[in-house]
Amino acid sequence: MILMIKSVIGEDIKKLKLPVLLMFLDSIGHMAFIGVLYNVLMDINKDSFSMDKLKTYTVILIIAFIFRCTMISMGYKLNHLRGSDMIKDMRVSLGDHIRNLNLGYFNKNSIGDLMNILTTDVTDFERIITHSLGDIVKAAVLIPYITIMSFFIDPRIALAQLITIIIGIPILIVSGKMAQKFGLRKRAVLSDVISRVIEYINGVKVFKAYNQTGDKFKRLEDSFRRFKKESIMIELSISPFVLVFQILADLILPIVLLTGTYALLGGNIDEKTLITFLIISLSLTNVLKALSTQYPEYRVLKLAAEKIKATYARKPLEYIRDHVEFENFDIEFKDVSFAYEKEKAVLSNISFKTKDGTTTALVGPSGSGKTTITSLIARFWDHDRGLITIGGRNISEISPDYLLSHMSVVFQEVYLLNDTIYNNIKLGRPDASHEDVIRAAKLANCHDFINNLKDQYDTMVGEGGSTLSGGEKQRISIARAILKDAPIILLDEATASLDADNEIEIQKSLGKLTERKTVIVIAHKLNTIVNSDQIIVLNDGKIEEIGTHEQLLKNKKRYFNMYKEQEEAKGWII
Repeated sequence: MILMIKSVIGEDIKKLKLPVLLMFLDSIGHMAFIGVLYNVLMDINKDSFSMDKLKTYTVILIIAFIFRCTMISMGYKLNHLRGSDMIKDMRVSLGDHIRNLNLGYFNKNSIGDLMNILTTDVTDFERIITHSLGDIVKAAVLIPYITIMSFFIDPRIALAQLITIIIGIPILIVSGKMAQKFGLRKRAVLSDVISRVIEYINGVKVFKAYNQTGDKFKRLEDSFRRFKKESIMIELSISPFVLVFQILADLILPIVLLTGTYALLGGNIDEKTLITFLIISLSLTNVLKALSTQYPEYRVLKLAAEKIKATYARKPLEYIRDHVEFENFDIEFKDVSFAYEKEKAVLSNISFKTKDGTTTALVGPSGSGKTTITSLIARFWDHDRGLITIGGRNISEISPDYLLSHMSVVFQEVYLLNDTIYNNIKLGRPDASHEDVIRAAKLANCHDFINNLKDQYDTMVGEGGSTLSGGEKQRISIARAILKDAPIILLDEATASLDADNEIEIQKSLGKLTERKTVIVIAHKLNTIVNSDQIIVLNDGKIEEIGTHEQLLKNKKRYFNMYKEQEEAKGWII
């Protein structure tokens, strides 16, 4: 257990030394009660019990009680305080670690898995430190201590105790294995439950529309039923072994009584030795019965520690420089190839260069690699082959956080925090003044609609921006990017959710946002990128054409056909 905890929290485990020592001293204090019981029984046996001895024993018990109370209060208080403090740091460090992983980690793990790790697993690991650690350490110390002490008193009766313990050990181990086996299944089902709950909440509008709410939503209903089944199974799988082990533990006293009485009648031991063993057996039985429930629970909780450890073991995006000085913000791809998690190549030998202060548009059919290019520039992923540079510097050598501090990104799918509109815009630059936020909102053409809201900039937008329309969310996202004022702008369908009137206004705002900046824009509406300095036409992960709008029209290839189709579509009438 100690090694497992250390493998997760590292050198912080030293903080647990004192609380564990105090809880161990508590177990030593517990032995004082047994000692008093032993002496009382011996005095009664010898007919030497007196009022003076009663006073002496009472004083000893009071001292032992105060000592134990002190050790328990200090030990458990320190254990909980230090354990909670370590878990607080772990939550932050684990979140930071996950944040630095590439997007493949989030694609391979469901939101239920991620929630499980960051909430349930961390909470379970906290229980190991604050609850299981002290109890199991005391059991691990007291059981060998009592057993060894028994051999010094009488090896024959001690052997009878030991044989009973040895018979029980495989049962205890099996109970732990069953707990771990069904614990794994329960964890998997719990992840599915969390995913289904979040899915239900996010999609409740759709489910209402198709009359799939309540018990009619089978996916959620079935996940709850599976979780109930696995919760019952884990209890049923452990209970028989725990029960058998506890019966064996209870048998220690009658076995010792039988063996000891036989030895007493044979003249091999005296009454003092028998009474000693009876007291020792009572103490040993209690410790073993406590261990029978603690050990399976520990094996279940250990799964959480292993999951956290496995998450920490995943390598984040590597870099060798925290800060660099960019001479300019040219972006260049040299023979870049990339595939998502060893799947089919999404980009194959891509090469292009966009000059500092110019706009490059990426166009092409869905799945051609447009969004992938912007993801590689932002280092959400690392490319497989080739070289990507900004200002002549290899971005693979630069800290992803530092790199992103030089970029403003407007995604196609906008996510807003469950906070005020003001704070959602200010996310672009936390140290911005009130005037800066208002100015950014005006440039993004969202100042007027914000002022028409009841609480204006103090309006809560709901989780994910649920209380706003798609166009309103998009404009707030653009205001956020304007406020950041980064030298590189990545726009992924920034005007996709806007009506025609707003699109014109936003195009003007984007013009102000992108002045003297290096811009990479993804667009399906080709009329929005006709003034770009460079247009790259992608198809099936390869570059088919590069040039200005006029040059590509003259080529009369894919771009010409795409533009012609969109122009003709303007005249369609229903």
